[in-house]
Amino acid sequence: IIMEKNEKLKKVQAFISSLGLTAEEVIAYLGKASVESEETGDASVQSEEVVSADVVCPGMYYYSDRTISADILSDKQLSGVVGWVDDSGRHGLVLGLREVRLPWSSDYLVVNLPENADGKENTRLILEVELAEAAKWCVEYDFDGVQFGEAFLASREEWVKIFRNLGAIQEALEKISRCLLKEDYWYWSSSEYDYYDAWAVRPFDGYMSSNSGKLYKYRVRCVWKF
Repeated sequence: IIMEKNEKLKKVQAFISSLGLTAEEVIAYLGKASVESEETGDASVQSEEVVSADVVCPGMYYYSDRTISADILSDKQLSGVVGWVDDSGRHGLVLGLREVRLPWSSDYLVVNLPENADGKENTRLILEVELAEAAKWCVEYDFDGVQFGEAFLASREEWVKIFRNLGAIQEALEKISRCLLKEDYWYWSSSEYDYYDAWAVRPFDGYMSSNSGKLYKYRVRCVWKF
């Protein structure tokens, strides 16, 4: 393995020399590019995370190229509104721009979901079984530049975190004339309660209700992670 590595390094050295460069010049350039990518978030270097804002806050706009801005950018595809951000200010949940009314399951689907699983994992487990309309709609959500399979149905805990930022979310949605959250209505979560019921959450106060029959048609809105 060491001999193979040395042969590769010799080829690299020969290629650098053919360009009229020294190894020191190449190392210095790569070091400078690495620092600049950390400071500017250059998408050409950081392919896994592209966040344009230095600090992300609820109510900011999320675009299909994975950039986030407090401004409405007409030259980009607007995908959603940031609903919650963790303590790092770099990761959180985005709220989709559309919603529907659907049952959690029209067949009283029982999944026996694990305690405290997040919405993405809950949604994956739910869809291993048929007739789960709310979760299915979220996974198949491919509007506004969101990729099929990227979104999911939030857990009850995730909804509570999002609804704490209701004012910022509603203001952002109103500015772009998109569907506001129905503050006094119930929104399905991916969290299951028992055979008949699943957890629903109300935006106005974040109240969680377990007395929500899976056949009821509540509001469904998808989220995804950034």
